Amino acid sequence: MLCLDYVVTAAIFSIPAIGYLSYFEPLLKEPIWLGTGAIVLLVSLLFLNVVGIKESANFTFGLSILSLLSEIALIILGLALVIPNGSLLHWPQMFNLGTMPTWSQLVQGITLAMVSYLGIEALAQAAEETKIAGKTIPRATMLTLVIVIALYLAISLVAVNVVPPTILSSTWKNDPLSGVASNLPGTSVLVVGWIALLGCAISIIGANAGIIGSSRTLFALSRYRLLPRRFGQIHPKFRTPHVAVMTFGIGSILLVLFSTYVFLTGGEDPLVLLGSLYNVGALVAYVSAHASLIVTRNTDRPRFRPFRVPLTLHFKRRSGTLELPLLPLLGLLATSAIWIAVIMTHELGRELGIVWVVMGMGLYIYFRRKNRLPLRGRAPPEPREVSSPGKGERPILSP
Repeated sequence: MLCLDYVVTAAIFSIPAIGYLSYFEPLLKEPIWLGTGAIVLLVSLLFLNVVGIKESANFTFGLSILSLLSEIALIILGLALVIPNGSLLHWPQMFNLGTMPTWSQLVQGITLAMVSYLGIEALAQAAEETKIAGKTIPRATMLTLVIVIALYLAISLVAVNVVPPTILSSTWKNDPLSGVASNLPGTSVLVVGWIALLGCAISIIGANAGIIGSSRTLFALSRYRLLPRRFGQIHPKFRTPHVAVMTFGIGSILLVLFSTYVFLTGGEDPLVLLGSLYNVGALVAYVSAHASLIVTRNTDRPRFRPFRVPLTLHFKRRSGTLELPLLPLLGLLATSAIWIAVIMTHELGRELGIVWVVMGMGLYIYFRRKNRLPLRGRAPPEPREVSSPGKGERPILSP
């Protein structure tokens, strides 16, 4: 299900990446060309990740810094233009929210809103290629969450002061940042064009994170003999899991093709369809992560933990002390509830999710049976070889 999460992440970010470019070429607003452009982008990212994780990481880092600075500049510019007219704290009076949604519509909106945080969990997939991962990954995750939430609130505050929500969600559906920039008083065409490129860059970062996450997950599954070892095969020159990269990269391309076809035949918008499918997989992964943390805190006490989730209750019992970390418990309850809501409100996402699970479990059972490995027991991992590092590089482990 985590692999499904990453495959959809790459697909769902590739579409707005091209949508933002439609500011320069209106033809890209057409569904057929929007889908075609998204596929071209995914193919380019596949080759980038086959060449090397270092090149991919440097590419993402550069875009991230550029995007972060540009977003902050947009927020400052927007607040500077909005605050003087006194509308900053009176924005609810400036537009009509429309009719009150039904409970089912509210629940469906919450399930789709979960997509806003997609890609953050992909940080964990870079652990093996990160220095002091036990401390670096948690810190990076928390820092990312703080930055993301702050930017969401600030940009949303600017957006609702300059663009009516009905227009932002229709005319500027595929490139909302451009809509905000174009409606700021006194902004030039150059500023709007730069913001369009910014939105494209942010989306490319998300798509690339999905490809990195899926390839590393598939590589790990192969190493621990949960899937055929071919998925963990390392390229002899680039030392990357090229089979894993290409396999799930092609999966993302197929999802873009499918969602575009559904939309052209009168079905759901590609972003809505992919968003519901993403949540089917991501929320299962979130639920599993929360539950695993609670369980392993009590069953694997001796393990060295560089980082421990705070706010833990301790209960004394005859067999020892029971630890109950509160944050994972709340996360477990919340993500479970939202996952149930996703299953109930998104029919096509539910059906595609079931197909994905059947395919994945079928492949797992076939592989384990063929190699005479237990279905429920733990198989010993594949032996790993260490490649000779170049100057200034860390050794790369491979099956």
